[in-house]
Amino acid sequence: MNNKIFIALDQGSSSSRALAFDAQGRLVARAVRGVDTRRPAEGLAEFDAWALLAGQLEALFEVLKQLPPGAGAAALAVASQRSTVVFWDKQTGRPLAPALSWQDGRATQEAEQVPLSQEEVHRWTGLYKTPFYSAPKITWTLKNHPQAAQAAQAGRLCVGPVASYLIWHLTQGRTFACDPTQAQRTLLLDLSTRAWHEPLLSAFGVQRSWLPEIKHTVDDYGVFEHEGWRIPIRVCIGDQQAALQALRMGPGGACINYGTGAFFMCHTGTECQILPGLLTSPGVDRAQGAEYLLEGPVNACGTVFTWLNALGISFATEEVDALCAASKHPVQLLPALGGLGAPYWDFTVSPVWAGLSPATQKADLVRGAVDGIALLLADIVFYAERYGVKSREIKVAGGLSKSRALLQTQADILQTQLLPCAEAESTAAGAALLAAQESGLDTQRWQTVHLLPAVQPQLEPFAAEERYQQWHRFLAWCKQRPA
Repeated sequence: MNNKIFIALDQGSSSSRALAFDAQGRLVARAVRGVDTRRPAEGLAEFDAWALLAGQLEALFEVLKQLPPGAGAAALAVASQRSTVVFWDKQTGRPLAPALSWQDGRATQEAEQVPLSQEEVHRWTGLYKTPFYSAPKITWTLKNHPQAAQAAQAGRLCVGPVASYLIWHLTQGRTFACDPTQAQRTLLLDLSTRAWHEPLLSAFGVQRSWLPEIKHTVDDYGVFEHEGWRIPIRVCIGDQQAALQALRMGPGGACINYGTGAFFMCHTGTECQILPGLLTSPGVDRAQGAEYLLEGPVNACGTVFTWLNALGISFATEEVDALCAASKHPVQLLPALGGLGAPYWDFTVSPVWAGLSPATQKADLVRGAVDGIALLLADIVFYAERYGVKSREIKVAGGLSKSRALLQTQADILQTQLLPCAEAESTAAGAALLAAQESGLDTQRWQTVHLLPAVQPQLEPFAAEERYQQWHRFLAWCKQRPA
């Protein structure tokens, strides 16, 4: 087994990645392809499903070519963004509509018209009835894309998360499945049974036959065959849950993942806690048992910097810390691209600036964006604490966790130490770790993620409290403004 390789696919909102790890958990090959998010109008975000597949396959093929002679691939793991939904023809595999991103809000009316209360939906699914999950998008697409509607009528429609779409193609249509971490984000999963929920299917007008089979996270997802390679697919998992595996986060642990969006997650073990204002998500699902998470999303994190660049405020992510240090007149920004996530769930709010003056420079705008992200996450952490979810330390991961300015602001406001992860590829590392465990490897010494020195609060508690109260005065003012 020592020459065996474990390959993980990480299909996200900004890139499609393939990474290979050896039996000791060392990264031995890596390939990345960019992802183009189309934004045809404000509040809309979609992908070309063919392009997603092509980019992911190119990355996988490149990694296979990089592998050392004599290496054999023991297993393949698939991790992906969760709430993006893909429509394709089960006979031809061709996409039937754009893949609607988790950031896309076009199905607002469809979500509002569903005759179920938010309390019912939250109790059944652990989520809230919003346009950002898949079920309202399915309803909208069937109304607005005749090809998808015709395929549904002819019994040829496949609808599923990106992971299901990739696995379907990797197995040449032989496996149409996903795990609960992916299935939940359709807004059609009963969290208690981890099966499709008939009242939800009926409410959204979705037929069970269109949807993938629900398997365990670690399960048999078929075989990928290519140019002499024959690799069993053994893991299907959501990107956030995969990252937690790399962080070795067990019950009681907490993490913030700074990516396209940002997520605060707390591992609750085998206990399924349903708290108002927060999401309850499935963790890794094995035949031996299931795990659960409490989760609070911030809808926009990395996309805030993309948005600023689109406005002509040009800078690279690597410049964020230097710009923050150069800021002399920081502005306030509510980075509500896509509205507010947890614990507010208010999609009428748009981004708001305050404190602009003739002295305002680019550095001040970037500083305001960094502070706004950290403060929205603080709202989630403090809200969770009021319900008894308290963490002495929080691990942090994701591409933007490399920003010292962001982490310092976060630690100052929370008055909690943060433990940054050196490995930026936590999603792929976590998915590969699960595949290795399923193969029988002892992974205790796997070099998944190394923690960097902790980021300690530098603000005095009274100063942190005053800064946080100032933020809430600003937030209340923003909510009073028309959308």
